[in-house]
Amino acid sequence: MAIFEKLDINPDKVPNTKLGLHLFQIVLGVVIFILEIVLFRAEGSIINGNNGWPFGLCFLSIPAWVYLAMAPRFERTRKAAQPHAMVIVDTVFAIFWLSAFASQAAYNTANSCGQGCAVSKAIVGMAFFELLGWVATTAISVYTLRYYQRTDNLPGYDKIGQGQNIDPDKAAFSMAPHDEEAYAPVHMDDHHDDHDQGHHERPYDPDSFAGRFDNDTGYRPHSTSPAPLENPFDNAYRTHSQSPAHSDPYGDPYGSQTSRPHIYAPPAAEDYDDDRPVQFPSANYDRTLH
Repeated sequence: MAIFEKLDINPDKVPNTKLGLHLFQIVLGVVIFILEIVLFRAEGSIINGNNGWPFGLCFLSIPAWVYLAMAPRFERTRKAAQPHAMVIVDTVFAIFWLSAFASQAAYNTANSCGQGCAVSKAIVGMAFFELLGWVATTAISVYTLRYYQRTDNLPGYDKIGQGQNIDPDKAAFSMAPHDEEAYAPVHMDDHHDDHDQGHHERPYDPDSFAGRFDNDTGYRPHSTSPAPLENPFDNAYRTHSQSPAHSDPYGDPYGSQTSRPHIYAPPAAEDYDDDRPVQFPSANYDRTLH
């Protein structure tokens, strides 16, 4: 087992390498399955255990492929991917396909293939490469076991999918380098440094901002309001509805109350004169509805 420790093997490449070998085995298994059906239908061929065992082994290998290729790749099923169990499964199926290769070769030697001997020879060749695939995956499983005994982790499987995560502090489609420079502040204004430098070098001048507000703007929220309509009621309401003729929105905020518009407020109780008669608005009360 010391040979694996002497080899310079990248553990991060183990998952994809083993998956590729299992896919290679699956493709060969499908081809063998199809060729066995063709051999069964060939004229003069005999169906017996020698050619029936490779055909049945194609179905028997499906659970092993699912377990060996998929179980270590997902976090929820990784506990079931015990390294000792994977070594045993790979070794057992390597022996199975060795027996299938020998069984199909014995089928040809017995001249039981009839008119389908060419197909049967092709199955023997496919079974040989299938056997090599299982030997390779067995070697990788042994390396996985040795790596697990030294680090208590499966080689490379815990890093699957981490390279696709997006840092929430970075833009999803940012072209910035994925290092500390990506977090550097971005200066949107090219003259930002020049402006700050000039601002700190000059002494404070309160008159330097005077000209910025000299120009009149289009929106004047407290500009002159139109003259109010004639109020037929008491003059107490009128003082709250009138606006000054000329109000400066940039005037003294601490000036007198008469220089700014008033907010309407209901008249107080002392504003009413209970001794004077009720006054109605002037109108033509002689008109009647007919």
